[in-house]
Amino acid sequence: MNELLPDAVYFDSLPKVITSGAVILRDEHGRVLIEKPNYRDHWLLPGGGVDPGEDARACAHREVREELGLDLPIGRLLAVHWMPSRARVGAPMGAHFLFDAGVVPAARLEADVVPQAAELDDWMLADEEELDLLGPWGASRARRGLAVLHGDSEVDLLAP
Repeated sequence: MNELLPDAVYFDSLPKVITSGAVILRDEHGRVLIEKPNYRDHWLLPGGGVDPGEDARACAHREVREELGLDLPIGRLLAVHWMPSRARVGAPMGAHFLFDAGVVPAARLEADVVPQAAELDDWMLADEEELDLLGPWGASRARRGLAVLHGDSEVDLLAP
């Protein structure tokens, strides 16, 4: 008969997963708010990594508040994107949760957004054709979220 492993040993043996929460935040013209971090060569949707003990929706809310100075309710889950681990670069698998942050008038965004100077170089409202600024994976994720918002499907689990 096999002995049970102590919890710590068992849990250390399981695959690690990095999770994140991000949002689709639109203006009244359907443009999507994207941000240019100073630590990446491409733009991103507002969001970030889930902290210990935090769920992905709370993470998305916190990140929007920290990065943009906006305290917005975070709505429904639009999609979950799964990324396999990449052993050659040491990256564990990932689960990226995308939420609806609603529609905020462009004039309010222009007046109220305060980009986090330590992380962001810029932000903009992007038309759907400009979402390629997010890179291939980010653009696909944003377009998938918009498709759900336009009624094309329900919450979806997407592989890369």
